[in-house]
Formats: sequence, C-alpha cells, structure tokens
Amino acid sequence: MEYTGLSETACLLRAAWWRVPDCPVLLDWSEALERFHRADGILWIDIEARQLADTGALLTQKLGFHPLAVEDALSPYERPALHRYDDTLFLTAHAIQRENDAEYYREVGFFLGKHFLVTVHTEPVPLVDHWFSQWAAHPQKVGRSPAHLLHSLLDAIVDEYFPVGDTLEEKADDLEDGIFAGHGAVQVADILRVKRRLLELRQHITPLRDILNALLRRDTELIPDEVIPYLQDVYDHTIRITELTDINRDILAGVLDAHLSVVSNRLNEVMRILTVISTILMSCALIAGIYGMNFAYMPELQWKAGYPFAGAMMVLVGAVEWYIFKRKGWI
Repeated sequence: MEYTGLSETACLLRAAWWRVPDCPVLLDWSEALERFHRADGILWIDIEARQLADTGALLTQKLGFHPLAVEDALSPYERPALHRYDDTLFLTAHAIQRENDAEYYREVGFFLGKHFLVTVHTEPVPLVDHWFSQWAAHPQKVGRSPAHLLHSLLDAIVDEYFPVGDTLEEKADDLEDGIFAGHGAVQVADILRVKRRLLELRQHITPLRDILNALLRRDTELIPDEVIPYLQDVYDHTIRITELTDINRDILAGVLDAHLSVVSNRLNEVMRILTVISTILMSCALIAGIYGMNFAYMPELQWKAGYPFAGAMMVLVGAVEWYIFKRKGWI
C-alpha cells in the first residue's frame, strides 16, 4: 500500500503481523502503526522510500526512530554500521543484484526491536520482496522472533554474494589460463575490470562481516541466545567470501604481472630480431659504402667482375653473421 500521511508518493509500505498460533495478517498503514505501538506479536514493516525527506519524517515522527539512524538508512553513501538507540538496534547491509554481467548494490536498513523489524531501502530489492512474501505466507518456518527474521534476511543477502564470487573466480581463472596459454586477446583492461569488481565485492561484504561480528560479541536482549549460532553461520559465510575475494585478487595481481612479463618478453624478442637484421644490413651497407666512394683511383673501379663480387661479398657476410647469431640462439 502507498503511505499518504505526508505525501501521496512518499513511500511504498508493506506490513505483516503474526502471533503464535494465529495466522499472519497483512496490514494497512494505520493498522501497522497501531500494532507497532501495541508491541505484541511480530510485526514486519517494509518501506521503499520514494521521497527521502517525507520518508525520513515518517520514520522519526511516526515510528520514533533516532534521526541519525534514519539518516544512515536513507543515505546510500554511509558505510554500513551497527548502532544501538534506546530499545532499537539499527544496522545496514548491501544486497547484491546481477544485471547484464554487472553487479549492483542496494542498501537495506534494518530497525530491530523486541516485537518488530522495519526494513528500509530506496530502490526495489527483489530479495526483500521474496522474503516478505515467504514470511507473510509461512512465518513459522522463519522463526518466533524478529531476530530470527533478521537472520533469514542477512543470510539470504550473504548467500547472494556466493554466485557472484564464483563467477568472478571463473573469470580470473580464464584470464590466468589465457595468459599462460599465450592468447593475445587478453588485455590489461580485462584484468583490471575483474579486479575492480572483486574490490567492490570486498568493500561491501567486509562491513557486513564486521556488523555480524559485533552482533555476536554484543550482549543484547534483542538477539536471543538461540539465534546466535545462526548468526555465527552467516558470519562464517562472510569470512569465506572475503577470503575468496582476497585469493582471487592475489591471483589477478599475479596474472597482471605475468601479462606484463609476457608483453616485455615479446618486445625483447622483436627487438632481438630487429637487432640481428640491422646488424646484417649494416655489414652489407659497409661493403656498399666502401665500393660506393667516388675516388678516381680505386683498385676495382675498372674491374668487370666488381659488381658481382661486391654482391657476393654482401651475401657471404650476411650468411656468416646469420649462422653465428643462430648458433648463439639469438634467432
């Protein structure tokens, strides 16, 4: 449903409420606000911000969230972090989406309370849409607290990084194989492009790893003890992705060095061949220069066999030099 309390297009809001053993109920805005302040059962409110100022006013005035947390939730330029404000835990994570062999990162803000979870994002996030439908249909499969729901969303976000990491690993392997196979199609731009994508992947997964680590170390009643092992599993996944990213970046650094070495070796080969050719031509030019001097009294000036003799001498000198260079392995 569209929230119209501040602006007709302020945000797209969805809400669902569940209490054991009742069935989940989809709520409109007024019902969601009532359930939010009543603080019973489990309430999930998902907000897609259309107008940041109006959405920020909604989060601060109607839901009572701290202005600094709201600012971070609506700003795509803030580094993801974990903060505690009164009885609310705030954190952000970057969901990854793949389109046309490129990665796009969408920030999702989480406001976790004892009886609610509020997710905020400024762009559509298919992963959140999927889990909202799943939870609204079968909340008992997710868990009995907002912390269980938070774990499910974080776990799904982290799992989306694995296919991207595998794809980039395959690209790194292909570049490595191409370099050592001597394929000339591999360019420095291809290596740097994959390396940059790996760097972006690491820049987004590392803060999430730190957030999960802080959740595990922080003693808070908002995270039940039964959820801790599940968060530890997600944390382990972030470590695996980070290690995978670092390994592939190191591989690409080696690939880049190998590529530059191959290019340098090819240049050396070309220069060596050109040097050999230049040396042979210089020797021939020396003979041609000697017999091309315009002195009146040269011994072979009137010799009928002089021209063939000079040509034969050039061929002989060139052949001898070619043989010598060949034996030395220069050609």
